[in-house]
Amino acid sequence: MGLLCPCSFLTAQSWSVEALFEQAITVDVPSGAFRFNWRDAVLLKSFIDIYRTDPQQRERIASYIRGEMERCADNAHGYHPNGVASAVGLAFLEEIGADSGKTREALSRVERQYGNIARAANGACSHRTSFVELWDDTLYMIGMFLTGRYQATGDVSYLHQLSQQILAHAEYLCDNKTGLWYHGWAESMYPTMDECCQYAWNSNPSHRNSEFWGRGNGWVAMTMVDLLALLPADDADYASVKALFVRMMNTLSRLQDKKTGLWYQLPAHPRDKENFLESSCTAMFGYAAAKGARLGILSPAFSRVGKAAYEGLIRHCLEADGTRLGRICAGTCIGDKSYYYHRDIVAGTETYATGAVLMLSCEIELY
Repeated sequence: MGLLCPCSFLTAQSWSVEALFEQAITVDVPSGAFRFNWRDAVLLKSFIDIYRTDPQQRERIASYIRGEMERCADNAHGYHPNGVASAVGLAFLEEIGADSGKTREALSRVERQYGNIARAANGACSHRTSFVELWDDTLYMIGMFLTGRYQATGDVSYLHQLSQQILAHAEYLCDNKTGLWYHGWAESMYPTMDECCQYAWNSNPSHRNSEFWGRGNGWVAMTMVDLLALLPADDADYASVKALFVRMMNTLSRLQDKKTGLWYQLPAHPRDKENFLESSCTAMFGYAAAKGARLGILSPAFSRVGKAAYEGLIRHCLEADGTRLGRICAGTCIGDKSYYYHRDIVAGTETYATGAVLMLSCEIELY
Protein backbone atom coordinates (compact mmCIF):
# COMPACT_ATOMS: atom_id res chain seq x y z
CA MET A 1 0.00 0.00 0.00
CA GLY A 2 2.99 2.32 0.27
CA LEU A 3 3.34 2.61 -3.52
CA LEU A 4 1.27 5.17 -5.37
CA CYS A 5 -0.27 5.25 -8.78
CA PRO A 6 -1.67 8.76 -9.27
CA CYS A 7 -5.44 8.71 -9.65
CA SER A 8 -5.13 11.66 -12.01
CA PHE A 9 -2.27 13.66 -13.44
CA LEU A 10 -3.31 17.00 -12.01
CA THR A 11 -0.62 19.59 -11.45
CA ALA A 12 -0.41 22.62 -9.22
CA GLN A 13 -0.85 24.72 -12.35
CA SER A 14 -3.96 22.91 -13.60
CA TRP A 15 -5.71 22.37 -10.26
CA SER A 16 -8.04 24.99 -8.76
CA VAL A 17 -8.67 25.38 -5.03
CA GLU A 18 -11.92 27.11 -6.01
CA ALA A 19 -13.21 23.83 -7.47
CA LEU A 20 -12.58 21.95 -4.22
CA PHE A 21 -14.19 24.73 -2.18
CA GLU A 22 -17.21 24.79 -4.48
CA GLN A 23 -17.64 21.03 -4.11
CA ALA A 24 -17.37 21.29 -0.33
CA ILE A 25 -19.86 24.11 0.18
CA THR A 26 -22.48 23.04 -2.37
CA VAL A 27 -22.24 19.22 -2.48
CA ASP A 28 -20.35 17.78 0.49
CA VAL A 29 -21.89 20.00 3.20
CA PRO A 30 -24.44 22.30 1.55
CA SER A 31 -26.63 24.69 3.52
CA GLY A 32 -28.85 22.69 5.81
CA ALA A 33 -26.46 19.71 6.02
CA PHE A 34 -23.81 20.93 8.49
CA ARG A 35 -23.55 18.77 11.61
CA PHE A 36 -22.31 20.08 14.95
CA ASN A 37 -19.39 17.66 15.13
CA TRP A 38 -15.62 17.63 14.80
CA ARG A 39 -15.54 16.43 11.20
CA ASP A 40 -17.57 19.30 9.74
CA ALA A 41 -15.95 21.70 12.21
CA VAL A 42 -12.59 21.30 10.47
CA LEU A 43 -14.22 22.08 7.13
CA LEU A 44 -15.88 25.11 8.72
CA LYS A 45 -12.48 26.29 9.96
CA SER A 46 -11.18 26.08 6.38
CA PHE A 47 -14.08 28.24 5.21
CA ILE A 48 -13.09 30.82 7.83
CA ASP A 49 -9.52 30.75 6.51
CA ILE A 50 -10.83 31.32 2.99
CA TYR A 51 -12.94 34.21 4.34
CA ARG A 52 -9.75 35.81 5.66
CA THR A 53 -7.77 35.36 2.45
CA ASP A 54 -10.35 35.76 -0.35
CA PRO A 55 -12.48 38.92 -0.10
CA GLN A 56 -14.68 37.75 -2.97
CA GLN A 57 -15.98 34.83 -0.90
CA ARG A 58 -16.61 36.73 2.33
CA GLU A 59 -20.30 37.48 1.93
CA ARG A 60 -21.06 33.94 0.81
CA ILE A 61 -19.11 32.30 3.65
CA ALA A 62 -20.53 34.63 6.30
CA SER A 63 -24.05 33.85 5.09
CA TYR A 64 -23.37 30.12 5.09
CA ILE A 65 -21.93 30.09 8.61
CA ARG A 66 -24.69 32.32 9.95
CA GLY A 67 -27.36 30.03 8.57
CA GLU A 68 -25.77 26.81 9.80
CA MET A 69 -25.00 28.13 13.29
CA GLU A 70 -28.54 29.47 13.69
CA ARG A 71 -29.92 26.11 12.62
CA CYS A 72 -27.62 24.14 14.95
CA ALA A 73 -27.69 26.52 17.92
CA ASP A 74 -30.20 24.55 19.98
CA ASN A 75 -28.04 21.42 19.74
CA ALA A 76 -24.70 23.13 20.29
CA HIS A 77 -22.83 21.73 23.30
CA GLY A 78 -19.41 21.54 24.91
CA TYR A 79 -19.69 18.29 26.85
CA HIS A 80 -16.53 16.93 25.23
CA PRO A 81 -13.82 18.33 22.91
CA ASN A 82 -15.41 16.96 19.75
CA GLY A 83 -18.54 18.89 20.62
CA VAL A 84 -16.64 22.09 21.39
CA ALA A 85 -15.02 22.08 17.93
CA SER A 86 -17.97 23.38 15.89
CA ALA A 87 -18.36 26.37 18.19
CA VAL A 88 -15.58 27.92 16.10
CA GLY A 89 -18.48 28.99 13.89
CA LEU A 90 -20.27 30.66 16.79
CA ALA A 91 -17.08 32.53 17.74
CA PHE A 92 -16.60 33.61 14.13
CA LEU A 93 -20.08 35.15 14.01
CA GLU A 94 -19.24 37.11 17.15
CA GLU A 95 -15.99 38.29 15.55
CA ILE A 96 -17.63 39.66 12.39
CA GLY A 97 -20.66 41.08 14.23
CA ALA A 98 -23.13 38.68 12.64
CA ASP A 99 -24.21 36.90 15.82
CA SER A 100 -27.69 36.90 17.29
CA GLY A 101 -29.25 36.27 20.66
CA LYS A 102 -29.64 32.61 19.74
CA THR A 103 -26.02 32.11 18.69
CA ARG A 104 -24.69 34.14 21.63
CA GLU A 105 -26.63 31.94 24.04
CA ALA A 106 -25.26 28.82 22.33
CA LEU A 107 -21.71 30.19 22.52
CA SER A 108 -22.07 30.90 26.23
CA ARG A 109 -23.47 27.40 26.81
CA VAL A 110 -20.61 25.70 24.98
CA GLU A 111 -18.02 27.70 26.89
CA ARG A 112 -19.64 26.91 30.22
CA GLN A 113 -19.85 23.21 29.44
CA TYR A 114 -16.29 23.13 28.16
CA GLY A 115 -15.17 24.49 31.52
CA ASN A 116 -16.80 21.53 33.24
CA ILE A 117 -15.09 18.79 31.19
CA ALA A 118 -13.06 16.43 33.37
CA ARG A 119 -9.34 17.13 33.61
CA ALA A 120 -6.23 15.12 34.38
CA ALA A 121 -4.27 15.97 37.53
CA ASN A 122 -2.19 18.56 35.63
CA GLY A 123 -5.28 20.24 34.15
CA ALA A 124 -5.23 18.61 30.70
CA CYS A 125 -8.73 18.34 29.22
CA SER A 126 -10.09 14.80 28.89
CA HIS A 127 -11.18 13.60 25.48
CA ARG A 128 -13.77 11.30 27.03
CA THR A 129 -16.65 12.01 29.37
CA SER A 130 -16.91 8.79 31.38
CA PHE A 131 -13.21 8.48 32.25
CA VAL A 132 -10.11 10.64 31.90
CA GLU A 133 -8.19 10.05 28.68
CA LEU A 134 -5.87 12.47 26.91
CA TRP A 135 -5.85 12.28 23.10
CA ASP A 136 -3.74 14.45 20.83
CA ASP A 137 -6.94 15.08 18.80
CA THR A 138 -8.30 17.13 21.71
CA LEU A 139 -5.91 20.02 21.18
CA TYR A 140 -7.20 20.95 17.74
CA MET A 141 -10.84 20.53 18.70
CA ILE A 142 -10.61 22.91 21.63
CA GLY A 143 -7.94 24.98 19.89
CA MET A 144 -10.25 26.05 17.07
CA PHE A 145 -12.70 27.31 19.67
CA LEU A 146 -10.18 29.04 21.96
CA THR A 147 -8.34 30.84 19.15
CA GLY A 148 -11.72 31.78 17.68
CA ARG A 149 -12.77 33.31 20.99
CA TYR A 150 -9.53 35.29 21.12
CA GLN A 151 -10.05 36.59 17.59
CA ALA A 152 -13.58 37.64 18.52
CA THR A 153 -12.76 39.30 21.84
CA GLY A 154 -9.04 40.11 21.93
CA ASP A 155 -8.94 38.45 25.35
CA VAL A 156 -5.49 36.83 25.57
CA SER A 157 -6.66 34.52 28.36
CA TYR A 158 -8.12 32.25 25.67
CA LEU A 159 -4.65 31.86 24.17
CA HIS A 160 -3.24 31.15 27.63
CA GLN A 161 -5.83 28.43 28.12
CA LEU A 162 -4.69 26.80 24.90
CA SER A 163 -0.96 27.11 25.60
CA GLN A 164 -1.52 25.54 29.02
CA GLN A 165 -3.47 22.68 27.42
CA ILE A 166 -0.66 22.05 24.93
CA LEU A 167 1.96 21.96 27.68
CA ALA A 168 -0.20 19.79 29.94
CA HIS A 169 -0.91 17.28 27.16
CA ALA A 170 2.77 17.24 26.23
CA GLU A 171 3.65 15.93 29.70
CA TYR A 172 1.83 12.70 28.91
CA LEU A 173 1.97 12.42 25.12
CA CYS A 174 5.10 14.06 23.69
CA ASP A 175 8.23 12.00 23.02
CA ASN A 176 11.15 14.19 24.08
CA LYS A 177 13.59 12.62 21.63
CA THR A 178 11.63 12.99 18.39
CA GLY A 179 9.07 15.63 19.30
CA LEU A 180 6.35 13.36 17.94
CA TRP A 181 3.24 12.67 20.01
CA TYR A 182 1.67 9.42 21.10
CA HIS A 183 -2.01 9.19 20.29
CA GLY A 184 -3.42 8.68 23.77
CA TRP A 185 -2.91 8.28 27.51
CA ALA A 186 -5.41 7.03 30.07
CA GLU A 187 -5.62 7.84 33.75
CA SER A 188 -6.38 4.19 34.45
CA MET A 189 -4.78 0.97 33.19
CA TYR A 190 -8.21 -0.69 33.26
CA PRO A 191 -9.01 -2.02 29.75
CA THR A 192 -12.37 -0.41 29.04
CA MET A 193 -14.55 -1.83 26.27
CA ASP A 194 -14.75 0.50 23.30
CA GLU A 195 -16.33 0.18 19.88
CA CYS A 196 -13.44 2.00 18.21
CA CYS A 197 -10.22 1.77 20.24
CA GLN A 198 -8.18 -1.41 20.36
CA TYR A 199 -8.96 -3.35 23.52
CA ALA A 200 -6.44 -2.85 26.36
CA TRP A 201 -4.39 -0.22 24.53
CA ASN A 202 -3.76 1.47 27.89
CA SER A 203 -3.03 -1.68 29.93
CA ASN A 204 0.68 -1.08 30.34
CA PRO A 205 2.87 0.80 32.85
CA SER A 206 2.87 4.03 30.78
CA HIS A 207 -0.97 4.02 30.37
CA ARG A 208 -0.57 5.00 26.71
CA ASN A 209 -0.25 3.51 23.26
CA SER A 210 3.14 3.04 21.63
CA GLU A 211 2.72 4.68 18.20
CA PHE A 212 2.88 8.16 16.71
CA TRP A 213 -0.22 8.31 14.50
CA GLY A 214 0.01 10.61 11.49
CA ARG A 215 -3.23 12.57 11.71
CA GLY A 216 -2.96 12.79 15.49
CA ASN A 217 0.37 14.54 15.10
CA GLY A 218 -1.21 16.67 12.39
CA TRP A 219 -3.80 17.95 14.85
CA VAL A 220 -1.02 18.91 17.25
CA ALA A 221 1.13 20.59 14.60
CA MET A 222 -1.75 22.72 13.32
CA THR A 223 -2.79 23.67 16.85
CA MET A 224 0.68 24.83 17.79
CA VAL A 225 1.33 26.90 14.67
CA ASP A 226 -2.13 28.51 14.89
CA LEU A 227 -1.48 29.44 18.51
CA LEU A 228 2.03 30.76 17.81
CA ALA A 229 0.61 32.95 15.04
CA LEU A 230 -1.49 34.78 17.65
CA LEU A 231 0.44 34.49 20.93
CA PRO A 232 2.77 37.44 21.66
CA ALA A 233 6.42 36.39 21.36
CA ASP A 234 7.14 37.72 24.84
CA ASP A 235 4.39 35.63 26.43
CA ALA A 236 5.58 33.30 29.19
CA ASP A 237 4.45 30.18 27.30
CA TYR A 238 5.63 31.17 23.81
CA ALA A 239 9.16 29.75 24.00
CA SER A 240 7.99 26.41 25.42
CA VAL A 241 5.30 25.91 22.77
CA LYS A 242 7.69 27.01 20.01
CA ALA A 243 10.32 24.51 21.18
CA LEU A 244 7.76 21.68 21.01
CA PHE A 245 6.66 22.78 17.56
CA VAL A 246 10.16 23.18 16.09
CA ARG A 247 11.32 19.80 17.42
CA MET A 248 8.27 18.07 15.94
CA MET A 249 8.60 19.78 12.55
CA ASN A 250 12.33 19.06 12.30
CA THR A 251 11.57 15.37 12.74
CA LEU A 252 8.65 15.42 10.31
CA SER A 253 10.66 17.19 7.61
CA ARG A 254 13.12 14.27 7.64
CA LEU A 255 10.28 11.75 7.40
CA GLN A 256 8.52 13.32 4.40
CA ASP A 257 8.59 10.98 1.40
CA LYS A 258 10.92 12.66 -1.06
CA LYS A 259 9.36 11.08 -4.15
CA THR A 260 5.77 12.13 -3.47
CA GLY A 261 5.90 14.89 -0.85
CA LEU A 262 3.50 12.84 1.31
CA TRP A 263 3.81 11.34 4.77
CA TYR A 264 2.96 7.84 5.93
CA GLN A 265 0.07 6.79 8.17
CA LEU A 266 2.67 6.07 10.86
CA PRO A 267 5.35 8.62 9.90
CA ALA A 268 8.12 7.04 11.98
CA HIS A 269 7.96 3.71 10.06
CA PRO A 270 8.32 4.64 6.37
CA ARG A 271 9.93 1.32 5.47
CA ASP A 272 7.19 -0.94 6.84
CA LYS A 273 5.48 -2.77 4.00
CA GLU A 274 2.04 -2.46 5.60
CA ASN A 275 2.35 1.29 6.04
CA PHE A 276 0.70 3.62 3.52
CA LEU A 277 1.02 7.18 2.34
CA GLU A 278 -1.90 9.19 3.75
CA SER A 279 -3.46 12.45 2.59
CA SER A 280 -4.98 14.07 5.68
CA CYS A 281 -1.80 14.05 7.77
CA THR A 282 0.11 15.28 4.71
CA ALA A 283 -2.18 18.28 4.39
CA MET A 284 -1.83 19.03 8.10
CA PHE A 285 1.95 18.74 8.19
CA GLY A 286 2.22 20.76 4.98
CA TYR A 287 0.03 23.49 6.47
CA ALA A 288 2.12 23.64 9.65
CA ALA A 289 5.37 23.76 7.67
CA ALA A 290 4.20 26.45 5.25
CA LYS A 291 2.63 28.64 7.92
CA GLY A 292 5.58 28.20 10.28
CA ALA A 293 7.98 29.29 7.53
CA ARG A 294 5.83 32.25 6.48
CA LEU A 295 5.67 33.54 10.05
CA GLY A 296 9.38 33.03 10.69
CA ILE A 297 8.76 30.43 13.38
CA LEU A 298 10.50 27.81 11.22
CA SER A 299 13.40 28.31 8.84
CA PRO A 300 12.58 29.42 5.27
CA ALA A 301 13.44 25.90 4.06
CA PHE A 302 10.14 24.67 5.46
CA SER A 303 8.30 26.57 2.76
CA ARG A 304 9.62 23.89 0.37
CA VAL A 305 8.32 21.18 2.71
CA GLY A 306 4.86 22.73 2.58
CA LYS A 307 4.95 23.22 -1.16
CA ALA A 308 6.05 19.62 -1.74
CA ALA A 309 3.11 18.40 0.36
CA TYR A 310 0.72 20.63 -1.59
CA GLU A 311 1.96 19.43 -4.96
CA GLY A 312 2.04 15.81 -3.79
CA LEU A 313 -1.58 15.94 -2.69
CA ILE A 314 -2.66 17.40 -6.02
CA ARG A 315 -0.73 14.87 -8.06
CA HIS A 316 -1.29 11.73 -6.01
CA CYS A 317 -4.40 12.16 -3.87
CA LEU A 318 -6.93 14.36 -5.68
CA GLU A 319 -9.12 12.24 -7.92
CA ALA A 320 -11.36 12.88 -10.93
CA ASP A 321 -11.63 16.61 -11.61
CA GLY A 322 -9.78 17.58 -8.44
CA THR A 323 -12.84 17.74 -6.19
CA ARG A 324 -12.51 14.32 -4.54
CA LEU A 325 -9.66 13.60 -2.12
CA GLY A 326 -8.38 10.04 -1.86
CA ARG A 327 -6.01 8.08 0.39
CA ILE A 328 -7.72 9.29 3.59
CA CYS A 329 -7.40 7.23 6.74
CA ALA A 330 -10.98 6.93 8.00
CA GLY A 331 -11.97 8.05 11.50
CA THR A 332 -9.54 6.42 13.91
CA CYS A 333 -9.22 5.84 17.63
CA ILE A 334 -6.25 4.36 19.55
CA GLY A 335 -4.33 1.13 19.06
CA ASP A 336 -1.05 -0.55 18.14
CA LYS A 337 0.88 -0.57 14.86
CA SER A 338 -1.30 -3.23 13.24
CA TYR A 339 -4.45 -1.33 14.25
CA TYR A 340 -3.34 1.81 12.38
CA TYR A 341 -2.14 -0.12 9.33
CA HIS A 342 -5.51 -1.77 8.93
CA ARG A 343 -7.73 1.29 9.17
CA ASP A 344 -10.03 1.83 6.20
CA ILE A 345 -8.65 4.00 3.40
CA VAL A 346 -11.44 6.09 1.94
CA ALA A 347 -12.00 8.85 -0.59
CA GLY A 348 -14.21 11.91 -0.77
CA THR A 349 -16.25 11.24 2.38
CA GLU A 350 -14.23 12.81 5.19
CA THR A 351 -14.85 16.54 5.54
CA TYR A 352 -11.96 17.02 7.97
CA ALA A 353 -9.52 15.91 5.25
CA THR A 354 -11.02 18.29 2.69
CA GLY A 355 -10.80 21.06 5.27
CA ALA A 356 -7.12 20.38 5.88
CA VAL A 357 -6.37 20.54 2.14
CA LEU A 358 -8.26 23.83 1.81
CA MET A 359 -6.32 25.31 4.73
CA LEU A 360 -3.02 24.22 3.20
CA SER A 361 -4.09 25.75 -0.13
CA CYS A 362 -4.86 29.08 1.55
CA GLU A 363 -1.45 29.05 3.19
CA ILE A 364 0.39 28.26 -0.03
CA GLU A 365 -1.42 31.09 -1.81
CA LEU A 366 -0.19 33.57 0.82
CA TYR A 367 3.41 33.24 -0.42
